[in-house]
Amino acid sequence: MDCKLQRSLVKSRFVGSEQSKSTLLSDAELFFVSVLILFLELALIRWIGTEIRIFAYLGNLILVVCFFGVGLGCYRSTEAVSWVRMSANLLLLVALVANPFHIKMLDLNIVTYLLSGFEDAPIWHEFSHEWATGFIAGAIIIAVLLYLLTFVFATLGQVLGRAMQRSPHVIRAYSINIAGSLAGVWLFDGLSWTSTTPAVWMLVAAMLLTATLLVAHIRPLWPASLTVVAAVLVWLSGQSSDLIIWTPYQKLSVRPSVVSTGSHEVQVGYLILVNGTTYQSMLNLSDEFFAAHPEALPAEQSNRTHYNIPFSFKPDAHRMLIVGAGTGNNAAAGLRHGVDQIDCAEIDPQIYALGKRAHPEQPYSSSHVRMIVNDARAFFKQAPPGSYDLIWFGWLDAHTLGSTFNNMRLDHYVYTVESFREARRLLAPNGVLVVNFAAPRVWVADRLFNLIRQAFGHDPYVYSETLSYENGWVPTVTLVVAEHSITPQVIQDATLRDFATSSQVRLPGTTRATTDDWPYLYLKEPRIPKLHWIVSVSILVSVLAASRRTLGVAGGFNWHFFALGAAFLLLEVQTVSRATLLFGMTWIVNAIVISAVLIMILLANLVTWRWPRLPQWFITAGLAVTVVALALVPLDWFNALAGATKLVTASAFLTAPVFFAGLIFIRSFAVASDKSQALGSNLIGALIGGLLESVSFMTGIRALVVLVGVFYAIALWLRPSLATSK
Repeated sequence: MDCKLQRSLVKSRFVGSEQSKSTLLSDAELFFVSVLILFLELALIRWIGTEIRIFAYLGNLILVVCFFGVGLGCYRSTEAVSWVRMSANLLLLVALVANPFHIKMLDLNIVTYLLSGFEDAPIWHEFSHEWATGFIAGAIIIAVLLYLLTFVFATLGQVLGRAMQRSPHVIRAYSINIAGSLAGVWLFDGLSWTSTTPAVWMLVAAMLLTATLLVAHIRPLWPASLTVVAAVLVWLSGQSSDLIIWTPYQKLSVRPSVVSTGSHEVQVGYLILVNGTTYQSMLNLSDEFFAAHPEALPAEQSNRTHYNIPFSFKPDAHRMLIVGAGTGNNAAAGLRHGVDQIDCAEIDPQIYALGKRAHPEQPYSSSHVRMIVNDARAFFKQAPPGSYDLIWFGWLDAHTLGSTFNNMRLDHYVYTVESFREARRLLAPNGVLVVNFAAPRVWVADRLFNLIRQAFGHDPYVYSETLSYENGWVPTVTLVVAEHSITPQVIQDATLRDFATSSQVRLPGTTRATTDDWPYLYLKEPRIPKLHWIVSVSILVSVLAASRRTLGVAGGFNWHFFALGAAFLLLEVQTVSRATLLFGMTWIVNAIVISAVLIMILLANLVTWRWPRLPQWFITAGLAVTVVALALVPLDWFNALAGATKLVTASAFLTAPVFFAGLIFIRSFAVASDKSQALGSNLIGALIGGLLESVSFMTGIRALVVLVGVFYAIALWLRPSLATSK
């Protein structure tokens, strides 16, 4: 062989090897940045919403800002990437939220109360007449936090946009992006399930950032070092004399609960705070405790607690279901009153574990108690009819959990007409259903009264331990209902009978009842709350201003991809909400459903690669049929199935439109001349879709399918003409 030819072949092999190596590194960078985006997004949504409650009440706020940041970064992918700026923004954001040295003046949770001046605010805080000044101050603080959040994700969006733009294989690159997103979801959910702390989450984010920097050959690793410092600040903020437990759903703070009795104090159990707010107590209400400490609580007051009175309405209960069993106070009460079989449904495994370990009466160690760690609605569907003499809804009204007004609250689908009808099915012929509730307004108590009346066909009996109509406040309310009429006359103890009679609350039952389609327990009537209007309009103005500055007059959106993004996020909201009705609001269900959405996108990529000439009419028809099916097919059809069959079948049905929309997206994306602009438009469209979820406050959740159909119709109308030829 000629030496010159031999050198040429060796050189071509070397170049091919270098190109292959370069492609692998580019794929690795795309994968790691995709994992980092999803992981950091979920971690910040969970952590910031816990530490500053206003972000929990406005649950989509951080989500849409993250989408905007990534979309903005995709548009700016041709500009220089400043990793140090990104990590500095993250460090400052963490320092402000964490307040690691617990400086009272820097406690940003005050923002929650500064923004609570509207009469329809979900925070239930009575604000002073000068609330406007506080509102402006709170809005400024929120704006600063959102600015920092935006430009953390804008940098990551730049990297994502560059990687997508330079990839020679569009389907491969997009599939890697989706696979990375899937990995980010399961990585965070796995860490949440194992009850790791936010400091660990931030440390994992630093590791993902390090991996991204290494495959991109970026030195030195200062950005990752600053993220490690952020993790240390989060760790310092979590140092407390309380026992702190991060569950898959919430942050628990446990401290001793003591009662002052003259010259000394008696510990009656433990006080539990959730996300910084008083949630429940683990109390020792046993006869032995009161015999040893009669000064802790007078006997007549003990008998009138909400843990004892329910058994006066059903003294012969042998089988009992506790919905929202918590740490065990209700189960302990059942054991004290001689109930033979007590089934306890509790969604949070760490709350159950805490009760089993630390409750003074140790109810969860009894052979008469069976624990079911599951969502209440999911258990209602599994239990056989007529199973219980007494069904007791404990204090599971999750005031501090999730958003008060979005579709992801743990308790939304427990307090609906359909839920109580399912519970009614489980009652024995002479069974009694009891509901304890902390009603922050009289109309909330009236709503419960109305929805139970609709579920049972007649009025429940309602009483309250304390009641003040002057300020519209009903701290505790108990509703009792059965197939027969309930009156205090069934109570054998004369003292308790007189108490229940004198404490009766008469409600008109005129407040709109919550349903599975309109589950907004703390929204008095169908309307978008003022705070949501202000936040949504502010975000839209900011997006438009940033877009004009960033894109210029000649830039603009790619409206085809914008419409696809808006439809996608609305569809995801629909999917998660409706899956909750089938499988429950557990973390694993949400993770599986979101994963199903991403898997459908990967499947669409695979089909596009394998059958690139699939007819466009088939894709369009498939999208139309699946969207119409979502609107018309009752979910009850899937309740005839069980186990994995039900999960796979229902998930495929709910996410089927994502598959056909994915085919449209990848075809259009393959021929897009500016892939960064296309991806940025798609993500900002998703932001708008997130804001439009608020429409369901007026129309109900199912009506969002109509909006999904409208956006998909717009996307099809604006589809690039070349997409059909690829």
